[in-house]
Amino acid sequence: MLDRAMLALLFLLSALNVIILGVNFSQQSGAATDRMSYQQLMSDPDFVRAVESVAQACRVNLHMAKVKC
Repeated sequence: MLDRAMLALLFLLSALNVIILGVNFSQQSGAATDRMSYQQLMSDPDFVRAVESVAQACRVNLHMAKVKC
């Protein structure tokens, strides 16, 4: 009986996960890029300066694929 209940719970949680992933609840980014391409952003000195200032405050652990700021 416990196995059947556990299986039902896992199925229910999996179905809920699929539904939540299907419905996008996340908000769009508020970054003001003016629809600039990657190349345009990389040549924009304000953007480059902003990214560099954020990156300097962070550490990257490549083995765990994590960024810690």
